[in-house]
Amino acid sequence: MANWGGNLVRTLSAAVLTTALSILPIAAQATTYAGSDDGASTAGPFTNSAAAEASFLADAASYGALTSLDFENFAAGYSTNYAAPGASLTLTGPNFGAGFSGVSNTTAGDLYGFNVTAGGSQWLGFPNGTLTFNFDQISHAFGFYATGVQSAFGATIQVNYNNGSSQTFDLAANANGGASYFGFTDAQGFNSITISRPGSDAWGVDNVTYGVGSAVPEPATWAMMITGFGLAGTALRRRRSLALAA
Repeated sequence: MANWGGNLVRTLSAAVLTTALSILPIAAQATTYAGSDDGASTAGPFTNSAAAEASFLADAASYGALTSLDFENFAAGYSTNYAAPGASLTLTGPNFGAGFSGVSNTTAGDLYGFNVTAGGSQWLGFPNGTLTFNFDQISHAFGFYATGVQSAFGATIQVNYNNGSSQTFDLAANANGGASYFGFTDAQGFNSITISRPGSDAWGVDNVTYGVGSAVPEPATWAMMITGFGLAGTALRRRRSLALAA
């Protein structure tokens, strides 16, 4: 007698496992988006930056809901800690006062940090310091505007994120201030972000966007699914054995 039942079970099990493995989340390189408007005025337009932001947002939305911080509802002034939806923010570095450190609603021009929110005024600065986002849940997307950056005070902006191991992006600084945008997505996800700027530049960030919550099944979920597929195959083999015994 042909062993069609056993072959069928093996074929089904292999097909299901192959399908499951093909859609398992796999650690991959982050997808990055960047645009620069070197020397742009504080009033804009920020054409290249906005284009990078739009591309980032389209990708980031595939991972779930997004949160944007324009700092308009934050109290002006310097603090080492700020609360935000789904995240806590920690600021380090000296307090150089309004227009430089903490949340400001004033600027000295496009060679310094400034607001990029239409109809807004506030932004966040941390010269000689760091800004860290600690997320309540795993995030898969993060993007922000950097303003007033001048390469004379350092060639890069650093973005470090933790997704089980430390990863760092070194972003090229504008030569003449203005604005730039940087965003990235990572299917593996991450739980913290730290932004820093080597050197003594007076600069800032605005319109920060991030996603909190996973749209990609966690490894444990996939393990349960694959276990379920195995149990289904076992049940089918047992049913065939009982039928042959009868």
